[in-house]
Amino acid sequence: MARQVNQQNQWWIFTAVVLLSFMSTLTSSIVNIALPVMSRAMAVPTAQVTWVASSYLIVTCMFLLPFGKLGDVLGKARVFKIGTVIFTIASLFCGINLGFVWILIMRAIQALGASMTLSTNAGIITETFSKEQRGLALGSFGSVVALGSIAGPGLGGLILTCLPWNYIFWVNVPVGIVAIILGQIVLPKAEATAAGRIDTWGMLVLIFMAGSLFMGLILGQQAGFMSLIFLSLMIATIILLIMFINLEKRAADPVMNFHLFSNIDFSLSLLATILVYGINFVVNIIEPIYLEQNRFITTDLAGLILISFPIIQIIVSPFAGWLSDRFGSHRIAAISLAMLIISQAGLASVNHTTPLLILCLWLGFVGLGNGLFQAPTNVLVMNSVSKDQLGVASGLLGFSRNTGMTVGAIFANILLFTGISMNLGHSTNDYPVAQPGTFIFGMRFTFWITTAIFVLLFIVQIVVNFKRKNA
Repeated sequence: MARQVNQQNQWWIFTAVVLLSFMSTLTSSIVNIALPVMSRAMAVPTAQVTWVASSYLIVTCMFLLPFGKLGDVLGKARVFKIGTVIFTIASLFCGINLGFVWILIMRAIQALGASMTLSTNAGIITETFSKEQRGLALGSFGSVVALGSIAGPGLGGLILTCLPWNYIFWVNVPVGIVAIILGQIVLPKAEATAAGRIDTWGMLVLIFMAGSLFMGLILGQQAGFMSLIFLSLMIATIILLIMFINLEKRAADPVMNFHLFSNIDFSLSLLATILVYGINFVVNIIEPIYLEQNRFITTDLAGLILISFPIIQIIVSPFAGWLSDRFGSHRIAAISLAMLIISQAGLASVNHTTPLLILCLWLGFVGLGNGLFQAPTNVLVMNSVSKDQLGVASGLLGFSRNTGMTVGAIFANILLFTGISMNLGHSTNDYPVAQPGTFIFGMRFTFWITTAIFVLLFIVQIVVNFKRKNA
């Protein structure tokens, strides 16, 4: 009966899920452009106000996996509905300026609601659509989520041009209300898919471990990766990971079933998700510097050039889902990696005289590869687990995306300045204004490294596919 109801309302269910997923992703990027304005409005130093953005990322990542498990135990629709309410109410209160501490608390609550929706969305879609339509649904879902991540700066700039910074948060409220109403009407009644008790201690250790990891990564960027605070948090992360593994081995109903990782499709797809999202962030960080500081292109033109590859990704993703349904996810995933190899090798060939049309071509391959990557990878992850593990799988997908983006932001600077330092013959962390050719060397060095990473991933994918066919 549940399947019949889902089939009748499946695209309405898809709309309800995607609306909140879009806003949850949008609000992580839209706030960045408002930070200088908020800094002045609240009389808070710029370095301090960045925690308005960082706190959202940290709290979201802390609770993605626990809420994914709770979705399996208590019902994914129930967790999702509660998350929409929390997210919407917190968005309203985020826009009320009662001081910096108030904003941080509300952002943490907003992130809590976001993690409830982001950890269950792919699971709900997987349960709603048949295997024959799952690629199209998950591909379209990936397209809309990608739109949320790229629309933030543009929409935020438009809002700030016409309205106070408070509306950066209040824009979520009407969309959230629509999602709440639609969810109450079309989402199925919450049904638990996994029996058993909640592993409370395992969840607590997992939450603190994720918090320690992402807090350490963010503080490491600010204080340095040899700083005491970074090293202490990384040691704490390792200790908590060991504790978590030992707890889960003895738990009757563990938060995470480590046997899931014995499935090569599941493990390889999560690893690929981390790498692809990470390298996307490398492109997003390095290319604006190249365009604006090396080529002296205006910010608005640079923005138009850089938005080309996300737009292609958004267009291609649903089509990639249809291709996955028709020709198989493994084949489309391999093709997507081939496109990404071409994109990175192309970017590695760019210098300060490269025609902008050629640069757009290579960025277009980034968008094409990403668009083809999303649907088959999501399908491979979600199809690799049983129904009672869909929430955990959905949470791991979200966790992998956020891990990739965070690690990508770190390694973009590490690789870039490693290349620059190699060319200069001494260590530096500053843009070489007097030697623009040195930046080009660092940029090309970075993209040759990312090319090599994708080549290795492509080889592994081909070997796995070959073994599967001959098994």
